[in-house]
Amino acid sequence: MTAKSIFKITRWFALSSLIFSNSASATPQYTNVAARYSTTSCAIPCEKPQASDWYFWRDENRVEIRNATQDVGEIWRRDGKKRLSFVYVEPAHKRGIEYNDTDLRMINHKRSWDRLASIVSPAEIEKLSLVDETEIMGHKAKRYSGKIDNRTVEVVWIPDLQLTAKVMNTYPDRQVTTELKSFLTRQDDVVATSEDQLSNYALVDFADLGDMETKESMAWLKQATMAPGHETHDH
Repeated sequence: MTAKSIFKITRWFALSSLIFSNSASATPQYTNVAARYSTTSCAIPCEKPQASDWYFWRDENRVEIRNATQDVGEIWRRDGKKRLSFVYVEPAHKRGIEYNDTDLRMINHKRSWDRLASIVSPAEIEKLSLVDETEIMGHKAKRYSGKIDNRTVEVVWIPDLQLTAKVMNTYPDRQVTTELKSFLTRQDDVVATSEDQLSNYALVDFADLGDMETKESMAWLKQATMAPGHETHDH
């Protein structure tokens, strides 16, 4: 499975409109989280599942997602006015593309902060039913299930972390499951990209993307097909 296909699965899960629980408050407070997740997808009957691992870091105003190969990732930030900015990054090459709030609106890549920070949206809990309670890695958790449109949804939610531990979406023709595998520790030898590190990346403004691609030294931009809006940008 290629890094590109892995990250497509990760992005589909992490950023799409998935369903999740809410014993969450109206204004969630996000504690710092560093975790490893695994996403498995397959056509039904599930005979050849495809799996990918990815990392997730969160604090109150920043979320980073990175595939396990560390080839590609994305960083979301929000400012004091709740405006979002986004950076597509290639950590192995220390480069990326920056998008401001206006850019994200222009390419229709805006996201709900609650969905980004919790992996799935807390606002959808009322569409699901509480099934039971359990424990996940030392945290109390709740299981929810229900039918949303044409899919069956099962969610395991950790209230004190405002975090999804597992979500399974079963469609008529496929199933996609994402599950928390572990919380990261110092022994994992993988950390979020610091702002100091990011300041040393070769970052291109999305608005300048077309002009920059004509430079020989920036040829990599033409290969950055996972960057949102890239495929429709006026080169």
